[in-house]
Amino acid sequence: MLIAQISDTHIMSPDANEPKSLARMRALAQFVAHINGLDEKPDLVIHTGDVTHGGKPEFYDIVKAVMSRLSIPVFFAAGNRDDRANLVAGLKDLGGAGTADGFVIYSVDGFAVRLIAMDTQHREHNIGTTCSVRLAALEAMLKEQPNQPTALFMHHPPFEVTTSSHPFQFDDKVLADAFLDVVAHHKQVVHLFCGHAHRPFSVDLETCVATVTPSLPADNRIGDYEGVLKSEPLYHLHRWNPDTVRFETSLHAATLPV
Repeated sequence: MLIAQISDTHIMSPDANEPKSLARMRALAQFVAHINGLDEKPDLVIHTGDVTHGGKPEFYDIVKAVMSRLSIPVFFAAGNRDDRANLVAGLKDLGGAGTADGFVIYSVDGFAVRLIAMDTQHREHNIGTTCSVRLAALEAMLKEQPNQPTALFMHHPPFEVTTSSHPFQFDDKVLADAFLDVVAHHKQVVHLFCGHAHRPFSVDLETCVATVTPSLPADNRIGDYEGVLKSEPLYHLHRWNPDTVRFETSLHAATLPV
C-alpha cells in the first residue's frame, strides 16, 4: 500500500491579481500532473486539511476541478481554514468524505491499512481540539475492526512539534492526552498523519508513529530545505511494510518531467 499525502494547500479565489492564489493553484495542478506521471502510482491521496483558505464553495470547486484529473481516489480531513459542510459537499465525489455527528469523521476501507479521518477543527480558533462526541465516534469506529491495521489522518498534531516556534497546537493538553489515550488503547493504530505545522516532522508516540507533512505550496511553507525542495510543491509518500507493521515515509518534490 502506497499513500501520497499533501496538506495545507490553502486554495483561495482565482483572482489574477492575487499572486499567492495563482501560485497555490499551480502547485496543486503540478502535484496532480506529477502523480499521474509516476511509474508507480500511489493507491490513494490523503489531504490533511486547510484544503482552502476560507471554506467557500467555489474554492472547493477549484480543488475538485484540479484533483478530479487524478486516476486514484482522494480523501480529505478538515483543517481550521475549511468549512466542514462545504468540504464534504464539494469533494466527496473524489473518493468519499463523510460525517459523524456533524464532524468530518469517516473511514476508508478496502486497503491493506484502514484509514480514519479525524476532525480536529476548533469553532473559534486556528488551533486544534477534540471533544467527547468526536472521541466517542472514533472509539466506535476503532472497535469495528480491532484486528485491522489502522492509520488516522487529521489536521492538527495532538503532540508537540518541537521544531516549531509554536510547538503545541491543541487548545487543551487534557483533550490532546484524551485523544492519544484512545489511540494507545487500540493497538491496531499504527500511524497518525497530520498537517497544520507547515513543516515536516516525525515522532514516535507511545504505541505508534506520527508524522507531519509540510504545506504543498512553497509560499506558506516553514523550515529549511535544500535544492529542489525549496521551491517545488512537496508531499510525503508513505509505503506500508507489513513485515515491520510500519509505514516508511519519504519527502518528495512534485517535479514535472523535463
